[in-house]
Amino acid sequence: MSILVSHQHRHFMVTQHRPPALDDLSGTLILGFSWMLIMAIGLMPIAEVSLSRSPSITMPTTIAFFVTVASAVLLRRRYSWMGLILHIFGQIAIWLSLFVMSLAIVLIAIPLE
Repeated sequence: MSILVSHQHRHFMVTQHRPPALDDLSGTLILGFSWMLIMAIGLMPIAEVSLSRSPSITMPTTIAFFVTVASAVLLRRRYSWMGLILHIFGQIAIWLSLFVMSLAIVLIAIPLE
C-alpha cells in the first residue's frame, strides 16, 4: 500500500513541479527582457538628470512594480511559486540597489540649484 501511495505522490510531484526546459525560448525572453527593463528603470535618475529634470521616485517605482508583477504573471506556468517569489524579490532588490546608487551618483556629482 505504501509503495502505491509513494508512487502516486512522486507522479503528482513530477507533473506539478516540472522545471522549465532549456529550449523554452519564450520563457527565457520574458525573463531576460524583464530583468533588462528593471535594470534600465533603476538607472532612470541618471537619464532624468541628462534631460535636465530633477529625479523622481514615484514613476520608476510604479513602473518597476508593474513590470515585476507582469513578468511573474507571464512566468507562472513555467516556475514554481517559490521561484516566482524569488524572481519578484530579486527584481525588486536589483531595482532598488541600482536606483539608490544612481540617485546617489546624481546627487553627489551634479549640484542642485
